Amino acid sequence: MTPSCDFSAATATATATATATAQSRAQPPVQARLKQARTALQAIDHAATGPCPAGLPSLRPLPCLELARGRVHEIAGTARHSLAALAAGAAAREGPVLWLRPGWRPEMLCPQGLEALAGPGARLAEALILANCPREEDILGAMEEALRAGCVALVLAETGTVPDLRQIRRLHLAAAEGVARAVAAGTGGRGGTMAPPPLAPLGLLLSLDRADSRIAGVESRWALHPLPPAADMTPDDGTFRWRLQRLRARDAPPAQWLLAGTGPAGAGMILAPLAAGD
Repeated sequence: MTPSCDFSAATATATATATATAQSRAQPPVQARLKQARTALQAIDHAATGPCPAGLPSLRPLPCLELARGRVHEIAGTARHSLAALAAGAAAREGPVLWLRPGWRPEMLCPQGLEALAGPGARLAEALILANCPREEDILGAMEEALRAGCVALVLAETGTVPDLRQIRRLHLAAAEGVARAVAAGTGGRGGTMAPPPLAPLGLLLSLDRADSRIAGVESRWALHPLPPAADMTPDDGTFRWRLQRLRARDAPPAQWLLAGTGPAGAGMILAPLAAGD
């Protein structure tokens, strides 16, 4: 009986050793798994903070106003809705524009009334999709899903609260995924024709009540403020004067410009740099 017991014990020990060895080979050491997890987190962080993965040209509503695709930007200033309409007009030439608004607010937007601010030939009233959201959290949720779908050229969201950094990172990731999806699908411009660049979404955030909003983690921040008329202007001659500011950008310093003209935005507009303090 003793040899048999010794043989059984030896067999059990060998089996346990082989099982432990197989498990150790199947599962990498703790340090290796931590390294893999760290690499994955760094990839996610790069997607949320890095440039547009597709390397597409930026949306340029104005020569100085550059909005990277696959990213989320902020618009501020007392004339932020006018700047939003100008950006929407540029994006409307490529595809649908989704404007998310709080459904509990009494004021509304008129697409036809935004045409004069969108620039000539924008056809914003045709491309604009207005959506009233019943709750504050629905605004960012709908923005994230629309960016991820890759089927719109621009998503604008008016928010009553300041999104935190985690929410902004989620929006960046969704926009980058939407760009990748749009490029893979080969979507083009209106009418089903292929036209560079593909229908690559980007997001614009603007505060409902704060002209000096500062949202952390956005790709860039722009502000538009009205200026008083010049000495040779009359109040009823239809001339406008704005100060456009680049408050934050990844690869460009802060700067400001004078926008002046008559008639629709972009028609005969004068764009001139302004020195600091002007």
